[in-house]
Amino acid sequence: MKKIIFLDLDGTLWTFEQIPSSALEAIELARKNGHKIYINTGRTRCEVPQFLLDLNFDGYCFGAGSEIIIDNKQVFFKPLEKRDTKFIQHIAKDTGHSLEGSQMTFTSEKNRERMRKFHVDNRMGNRFLSFPDISEITDNDYEQIMKISIHFDSTAQREEILKQIPEHLTFTNFMHLGGEITHKEYNKATAIQFVKDYYNEEYETVAIGDSENDLTMLNYADISVAMGNGVDCVKEKADYVTDKIDNDGLYKAFKYLKLI
Repeated sequence: MKKIIFLDLDGTLWTFEQIPSSALEAIELARKNGHKIYINTGRTRCEVPQFLLDLNFDGYCFGAGSEIIIDNKQVFFKPLEKRDTKFIQHIAKDTGHSLEGSQMTFTSEKNRERMRKFHVDNRMGNRFLSFPDISEITDNDYEQIMKISIHFDSTAQREEILKQIPEHLTFTNFMHLGGEITHKEYNKATAIQFVKDYYNEEYETVAIGDSENDLTMLNYADISVAMGNGVDCVKEKADYVTDKIDNDGLYKAFKYLKLI
């Protein structure tokens, strides 16, 4: 049976936006064999480099399933409600946070300072430095905000803010005292479901990831693969654990699954 492969980005497809040549080779061979390749990422559309879009994969699921592109067409788009974004912005005003949009992301100075401390080769950190300050956001800009990332100063601050989040939103932890707020009803798993339903043909789904925000798609997909560099909870849930990203992990996973 032909498969749709859903790939996370950071720690799965690339490191600091550098894709191993073996991963590109595996993807090209798999597509030639009739399989489809989708990116399924927590990053919003404006937060990926143009070269990723130029690769013309079969589709892209951005913002943890809140925006879906198939064959270069936007087929699903569900930004946060403006009132929700403004409320979170208010209660998180003392944290380092960013309002991450489809067309543009806005970041606080505190979050910008955090990004400056990232390694110089971390291109995502460098990209955040170029985004405008939150003070520059307009009412129209709120219409395209897909998620909110927050970095807390303390556990107490984290608990105080999280208990105020509306029930229809959810918080996903992705590192110590950091995480993101998104729609509760949309995630990487609902993205897979949407894409699978989009096609008339029968496809088996494969999800490949490395971190906590990949758990929903790993649990939902027919076959789940964890990268060797992934966190323990991801490895425990996966059907198969491949090698690390910098040791041809993606290529080896494709080989193991007989995609190539």
